[in-house]
Amino acid sequence: MRIILCDDDTQFMQSFSKQLFSILQKHGVIPKVIPTHTGLDALREITHQPTDVLFLDIDMPQQDGFSVATELTAMENKPLIIFLSSLDHLVYQSFAFQPFWFLRKSHLEDLPTVIEKLLHLLSSQQIQYTINVNGNNISISLSDISYFESDGHYIIAHMNEKTIRFKSRMSDIENELKPYSFIRCHIGFLVNCRFIKICSRTSITLITGQVIPISRAKAEETQTIFMKYMRSLRP
Repeated sequence: MRIILCDDDTQFMQSFSKQLFSILQKHGVIPKVIPTHTGLDALREITHQPTDVLFLDIDMPQQDGFSVATELTAMENKPLIIFLSSLDHLVYQSFAFQPFWFLRKSHLEDLPTVIEKLLHLLSSQQIQYTINVNGNNISISLSDISYFESDGHYIIAHMNEKTIRFKSRMSDIENELKPYSFIRCHIGFLVNCRFIKICSRTSITLITGQVIPISRAKAEETQTIFMKYMRSLRP
């Protein structure tokens, strides 16, 4: 596991790094932890080599954490972001960047719980979904699929700018992927919670900007499942 820490407080970062390393060791994980002191250094490290997690301070000189997170939104394989801050009032602003977590420096006792949930998510991202296209099996990581869309007797799997069209029934896919936080918000759509930015009573807006309708019959169930998913990401 490759982890980048970005904080201009050197003393805090040394102490936090030791605590992080100790917790991960208890889970049998030996991480590669890379300390950086500026947002520019963190971005340089992330573009240099694939990174799993970025612990990102918000209040930094020159380039703050939100500016770094903004630049990462355009990156295809960006790391999970965990904001690390003593500015508790910024927690709601941080949601715009879809972080994995907002960890308060005054509540580092939450770190073991955060790590446990983080490892669970990273493990689930390795799960492959197999699609049969014209007799050929194609394996796709579930974490890459933003949503499925009905197209007559076919289904379209949407992944970033790529799509795959295959023959299947949406109900079968729904039953198979329910344990992995996919929501059937409409008869024609099955959405991955990880890609949801806004969930209202009538529509879902994905982090890609795509807007997907929510049927009246599915409105309450969609809200319930999405809120349960969001609660699972926080203590």
